[in-house]
Amino acid sequence: MSKSITVIPTRSEHTITFKVEKYLLPHGKSLPFSEPDAAKLHPMAQALFAISGVNSGWMMADEIMITKETDVRWATVKPKVMETIRAVHH
Repeated sequence: MSKSITVIPTRSEHTITFKVEKYLLPHGKSLPFSEPDAAKLHPMAQALFAISGVNSGWMMADEIMITKETDVRWATVKPKVMETIRAVHH
């Protein structure tokens, strides 16, 4: 069964929020990741940060905000992000 991911645009053309069905972190907690050491703190952050074109991210309870590199198109990055979320978030 395919997991539901809601894509929510933000004010920045380089940032998209991906809302998931199940909590990734306890309510009220968040994990910003913009370097490998921070990404290692959670398997989802680590998997997303490894995608080529992902610049940084911010995980909240049931949302993941991803910022891509400015010279990369969302058409290249977004499918990989959604595939990774579905693979890791079970």
